[in-house]
Amino acid sequence: MFNPGRLADTDAGKFAWDGSDYVRLLADLTPAVTELIAAVERFRARPRDGRDGSVLRAELMQLRYACDLLELEFADAAAEFNAMDEAEWTGSASPVDWIRHECRMSRTAASTAVAVGEMTARLPESTQAVRDGRIGHAHLALIARVADDLRGSATATSGFDEKPLLDQALEHSVGRFRFDCAHARHVADAAAMLADHVNAVTYRRLELTPCGRGALAIRGMLDSAGGATLRAALEPLARRNGAHDDRGRDRRLADALVELAGHRLDSGELPQRGSVRPHVQVTTTMETLLGLKSAPAGELEFSPPIPAATVQRLACDASITRVLLRPDSAVIDVGRALRLPSGATRKALKARDGGCAWPGCDRPASWTVAHHVVHWVFGGPTDLKNLVLLCYRHHWLVHEGGWQLVRTDDGRLLAVAPVHDVLSRARAPDQHAAA
Repeated sequence: MFNPGRLADTDAGKFAWDGSDYVRLLADLTPAVTELIAAVERFRARPRDGRDGSVLRAELMQLRYACDLLELEFADAAAEFNAMDEAEWTGSASPVDWIRHECRMSRTAASTAVAVGEMTARLPESTQAVRDGRIGHAHLALIARVADDLRGSATATSGFDEKPLLDQALEHSVGRFRFDCAHARHVADAAAMLADHVNAVTYRRLELTPCGRGALAIRGMLDSAGGATLRAALEPLARRNGAHDDRGRDRRLADALVELAGHRLDSGELPQRGSVRPHVQVTTTMETLLGLKSAPAGELEFSPPIPAATVQRLACDASITRVLLRPDSAVIDVGRALRLPSGATRKALKARDGGCAWPGCDRPASWTVAHHVVHWVFGGPTDLKNLVLLCYRHHWLVHEGGWQLVRTDDGRLLAVAPVHDVLSRARAPDQHAAA
């Protein structure tokens, strides 16, 4: 627990040069903070049993109001601290940096606190609205940011007007009010807003870092317009794929990104590299394709080695080129590429299945691959009876996810869940007899 006595004992001598006023101020503040912490402890000891939803709703709103009032006090103190040279005596790079580190905050949160504290005197109506509980501290922080941006801008065509923004804050949620503030800033200073967006495009970045264990770490930043484009492409692909889809949103977005890239590769519309259409090239042995014990892993151009099940999935609907090697790895012969399945077979599958045949999946045929129910490497024929269209996710479930596709006597396909799935039961990917 915070011990104000220890703080006073430690720092009083250190700041003795500042005279008795500083020590007296510290002594005056310490009891107030101590009383505040004690009040929180008393609140934590309140009865919790038997509370219904209405009581919890009221308590949450009251707690948020109390937090907003404390945020105001913290912002005022942060702004006052920012105006001092106190941080220099601690070795910090700036007052904001000291607040970030010592108050255990993010740099953005520390900077926002200072900005709000500096602007409260210029935003009397909005500040009072927070004290009255009519708007939240988050609303005030957005108003303060607009006021601060316009105050320091050389390109603003009009001054800051508090009242219109306060009226909108009284009516709108924080999420919606963020848009209101952006509109207000654009009206007053379109040039500065454009400069921000141009700068954001300049700082676009994407890092792809192999991190072992079959994983690739992705880290990056996009401008808001570029981010909106990416989200518009990913969101339709990231919807839950039926009632059985228990993936979290982050997993669904990641799967959508892979699916989007795979579809773009399959479209054949990407620029060629070395007169070759961009593609995922897998190098493997027949032993790996067969899943034999002691077989080596498969290899990809931009990836560490991959397991046999992944090799089999990628080979299910692919162009296969036979390469014969001598024991010393010298190439003896390179065969002609063979597409599995052919274009005509793909058209027939599209006409029959219409899209992914998994129950509840609405991926169109253009977003699917032709899956061999019995893999061709095990003698399964590349014909309509042994093929079914599956989207990228459901194709992964069959090969790496432990699911199995089996054909019934009446020609239907059943998807059988892994044995470790306590909810496992047969699912019918299609409701028609396979041709």
